[in-house]
Amino acid sequence: AEIANRYDVVCVESLDMKSMANRGFGNGKATLDNGYGMFLSMLEYKLSDRNKYLVKVDKWYPSSQICHCCGALHPEMKDLSIRKMTCDCGLTIGRDQNAAINILNEGLRLLAGAA
Repeated sequence: AEIANRYDVVCVESLDMKSMANRGFGNGKATLDNGYGMFLSMLEYKLSDRNKYLVKVDKWYPSSQICHCCGALHPEMKDLSIRKMTCDCGLTIGRDQNAAINILNEGLRLLAGAA
């Protein structure tokens, strides 16, 4: 409830948990048991109840491959073992932080387009 009370818009990546569990990520059934889908459903309900928004960004959106600063594409970031992105624009950032910023920006873009 704290997330729903604190934020007007929450942007998330729509992950395919079944696919992740079957892909050899080493998580197996634990991926399905983590409750991410249930968490999103509950969060969406809480936000909606407060006239706020949950925006789901498509799982195919290349959030970790785009420099959030200049927009340059970094296809090498498809390799999950690369944990830091270094861009020619001078930005050096952790892959997850960069992806989170991109998911937020894309979610806000989608929300503005729906209005």
